[in-house]
Amino acid sequence: MDNQTLLEHTQNLRIWIEEAYKQYQKRKAEEEYPSYDFYTDIQPAVVTFDQKMEEWLTAAISFIEQAKPRYLHQEQLEAVKENGKEVVLQSYFGKQHAPRVKNLVESVVYTLNLLIEEIKKRS
Repeated sequence: MDNQTLLEHTQNLRIWIEEAYKQYQKRKAEEEYPSYDFYTDIQPAVVTFDQKMEEWLTAAISFIEQAKPRYLHQEQLEAVKENGKEVVLQSYFGKQHAPRVKNLVESVVYTLNLLIEEIKKRS
């Protein structure tokens, strides 16, 4: 995957996480939670997220191995994958405490922004 494509994937991933967080906040604010069907709503969203994340993670790791940015490491990218999946799941269930989900979102967005800046430096 070239740098421009990786940049677009990373920006789209950031938007996806931010949208999931908005959905989580909306869900938490409502008195009565809407019900989601696991097989028609949740599973397809998580499967799609996993597929996109695998593509992104492979390309992002390849990028940082070549570029060797000072403040960005493979472990952080892997954490983005795990934490991002948690945010997407919580956008449907809303069971985690709000500060925990907010911290996950901030961590993911911070790392994605670091990657975006590194890609832009090299483009």
